[in-house]
Amino acid sequence: MPQTASRPMKVSYQDLFWIFFKAGMAFGGGLGILAVLEEELVTRFKVVSREDFLTYYGISRIVPSGSMTALAVAFGYRLGGFWGTIIALTAMVVPAFAITVLLTMFYQVLKNTNLLPWLEVSVLPAALALILAAAIKLGKDVFRPSAGFLLAAGAFAAVSFFKWNPALVLLAGGLLGIILFRSSQGEAK
Repeated sequence: MPQTASRPMKVSYQDLFWIFFKAGMAFGGGLGILAVLEEELVTRFKVVSREDFLTYYGISRIVPSGSMTALAVAFGYRLGGFWGTIIALTAMVVPAFAITVLLTMFYQVLKNTNLLPWLEVSVLPAALALILAAAIKLGKDVFRPSAGFLLAAGAFAAVSFFKWNPALVLLAGGLLGIILFRSSQGEAK
């Protein structure tokens, strides 16, 4: 495991693979994956602060790709450079791909049986509970009164109720955020 002065490796490539493989195996979509990544990167390995984790997640939501793919690329690169990116992305995508193929095959077998309604009242509510638990855990620090929350609420209102162009709201919100948060960080120092 090579180390450089500018990018010290805090997890081995093997650990990086298993972190993202485990995330790729998570049920519940993006929030399930996000919960696993937060648990592994912030709590277990302590290689990313919670604030950095939420910042990377916020950035991943605006790039033109899947959010979890963007997180794999970002954290893979941060923790392992180019090869870390390849390892994290591969480890997360391969199990998700395999599970999707298997579930599709499973659905094809069950779609004309009496077992499919059973899945709708057992597995789907359980998956929803996992998603809800992950959302609550991740959102507990985000959804409290703050300038960032008010800015997000204002952007939501501008797009949802006033039908403003989302790209322009995103740009305006970014500029306003820079102005507001730069001045508040300057006062805090």
